[in-house]
Amino acid sequence: MPKRRAGSPRRHRTAGAGRQEHARSCGQRGPPLRMRPARRGFASMASFPCAPQPTLVNPFTVDGKKPLVVGLMLENMNKVLAVDQERQQLRVQGQMTLANLYAAADEFKLSVPRFGLPWWQGLTLAGVFSTASHGSGNNVTHMICDWFVDVTWVDAQGEVHTSSKGSEEAFALCGGLGLLGTITEFTLQLTPHTNTHFSTWYLKPDTNLADDVEAMLKITPNLVVMWRPDLGKYTGHLQRPAPEGAPAMQGAQCNVIPQQVDYQAGISGPLLRAWQADPFNTNSMYFAGYDASACTLALTNAIGAPWVTKQGPLTAKGISQPVFEGVAPTNHVTSTDCGDNCVFTSKKLMSTALDVMFAFERTKLKEWIVDIKALIKHDLRGIPGWGAHTRCLLPGYYVMRFGRTSDTYMGYGSGLQQPVYVLQQMMASKATPGIPSRYEWVQETYEQLTLCKYDGRPHTGKNWDRTFTNPRCPFAPKFGKSFKKMVAMQDRFDPSRVFEPELWARLAAGEPYQLKPKCILDRSCYCEADEHCADGFRCVASIAFPEYKACRPIVMN
Repeated sequence: MPKRRAGSPRRHRTAGAGRQEHARSCGQRGPPLRMRPARRGFASMASFPCAPQPTLVNPFTVDGKKPLVVGLMLENMNKVLAVDQERQQLRVQGQMTLANLYAAADEFKLSVPRFGLPWWQGLTLAGVFSTASHGSGNNVTHMICDWFVDVTWVDAQGEVHTSSKGSEEAFALCGGLGLLGTITEFTLQLTPHTNTHFSTWYLKPDTNLADDVEAMLKITPNLVVMWRPDLGKYTGHLQRPAPEGAPAMQGAQCNVIPQQVDYQAGISGPLLRAWQADPFNTNSMYFAGYDASACTLALTNAIGAPWVTKQGPLTAKGISQPVFEGVAPTNHVTSTDCGDNCVFTSKKLMSTALDVMFAFERTKLKEWIVDIKALIKHDLRGIPGWGAHTRCLLPGYYVMRFGRTSDTYMGYGSGLQQPVYVLQQMMASKATPGIPSRYEWVQETYEQLTLCKYDGRPHTGKNWDRTFTNPRCPFAPKFGKSFKKMVAMQDRFDPSRVFEPELWARLAAGEPYQLKPKCILDRSCYCEADEHCADGFRCVASIAFPEYKACRPIVMN
């Protein structure tokens, strides 16, 4: 590959040799070694990025010994190493963020595949690859696992490997959570520069949502649907190739992730904290208008948010100009770069995203939509109380994205013929310790319903540890032979399980989550008795789906 930027592949071999010496010395005279590639801050709620599982009561041990836990800090491995413009290929380091990839692609007049990456630019390529994270493309390219050429990685013995797309190693590495080793480099297959035509089905009634989804998919496979069943509305974001010769907008950018500048966050943070701190609906703010204001915010800032914005007179104040249809460079309308203003990164807002995501067969989508509507009707608004008819979930949305069958062993769409990816993404305050997020029992029931009734495969870059260790619907059997193939690859490349986190070891062994008092607060369990709930809550059956239990307030106005 002709090089336009120089890299130093020997650097990885030097690091590999050092790791080999360290691993051998630990094995000979010290405790068991556990390593995980790491960076300062990561997007997962599950504990896969960490060697120990922090929500457990018992200390982390390996064969009865306390292991030496090493985090491999890799942030500086974020460079472009080479470019082959004839083949439209980039060779890059694994910790490159999506933001830096888009910038490099622009520089060399290349484009990423349309909707071929997730919608947040702060993610790293190695993280996206290792969790089989994706954009949206029904039966078409929609994830980096579809369009990488090869991947370079280092195993626990310090050996450097380069695995091509289509190899057994690549099937295990994509979605494989770094269980075989540390990813250091990729060769990526881009395209010549493209523009994208984006359009919006804006704030449509959800009366015929399943049929509307099919109608939108006939227009384009590149579709994202954001839905608020409690408001009866959805918005569809469609992308397709721009007509030849159509001029591209200047300054257009993806801004779909909610974000707030400091002055906005300084107002919203305390309001969110006060609203969430009142799970029993007893304070005056609730009685002033029940949840009507929260519903309005959810409508305007969540499903009402445009996918694309451009600079306007109020941009500096955090209000960009929405654009609901137009043409823009593909690299600029795939993912959002919101820096410290993302709702989950803002220090003033003090909020976090509760991301619960599954893949299941799209043939089940219509029934799932009916069930979610029933959950809202009965479990959110069917419980008696003042203003029950106005109750709204947290700021956020249910999201639907679409994919195609995958040969990866552990990518969560693996083996599905026509996967639909459903996400419940809600914004909760981090400033109310000891209190569940507002109406969280709806989320708890949604999780169990989708995991069990719909045989949902949980996304390893989202969800809670309990999702992967639910005794009623265990993780490993969902993947059948693919899971056994993954174990065989671990036996081959990491027989000592140096790269295996505790959570993976437990789910591979079929060990369920461990119940403990108030375990619902760290979301390490689904309740089976009242003692597992927060103060003032009890463990009760769902009204709509009584086979699942969740923690609800004992008394709620």
